[in-house]
Amino acid sequence: MFFYVYQGGPVEQDNLYFVHKVPELIPDSIEVANGIFWGGNFESLKDLLNNQDLKISDIRFFLGYSGWESSQLEEELKTILGLYQKITTQIFLLQTILQSWKNKLLEKGGKYKIWANAPSDIQLN
Repeated sequence: MFFYVYQGGPVEQDNLYFVHKVPELIPDSIEVANGIFWGGNFESLKDLLNNQDLKISDIRFFLGYSGWESSQLEEELKTILGLYQKITTQIFLLQTILQSWKNKLLEKGGKYKIWANAPSDIQLN
């Protein structure tokens, strides 16, 4: 039996971490979420693996981890949301300008209608 090792994050990527659902088999585990446990006694883990007493669905291994200081994640999300809002606003403005330009060409009529309906990539024409 083999277990996948997942990318846990950019911090301490030379360390192996594990989360599991079997604290009764791995002493000294810390519950981090409802029914999910972090780490525990590594010697017990090695015995369980050698004896094939763990199911793949019981445990996950990770190299490295992601961690944030108090309020750091909140600040990063604010930055990301600010960038997203700025980009979507710029896209909206660009689309509005392009649509206005198209409408003006359509109003002029005649040969200008062709340019109004031309694809943005002329090679697609």
